Amino acid sequence: MERILIKIAQIRNEMDQKNELNESLEAQFLLHQKLKSSIKTLGEVENLLKVIEANLKYSIECNDALVQENWKLKLACDEWMKRAIKLEFKVLSARDAK
Repeated sequence: MERILIKIAQIRNEMDQKNELNESLEAQFLLHQKLKSSIKTLGEVENLLKVIEANLKYSIECNDALVQENWKLKLACDEWMKRAIKLEFKVLSARDAK
């Protein structure tokens, strides 16, 4: 009888170990699924970041072009301003000469 009780205890112990193993396998499976989902999401985020990077580079290029254009216009404006001042000075000098 004692051997039967020992055998039953061993079988229960084995069943408990198998249940723990099954629970562990289920947890590992769920973690694996979560990991696959996270990797997919990270891939999507990476693609979005690449698009953002390309747009940012384009925006910077456009901004640089506008800064250069603005600088050229400022130089041209400065040149016209100098001409206008010279003409105004000539007009005032001509009036004073009369």
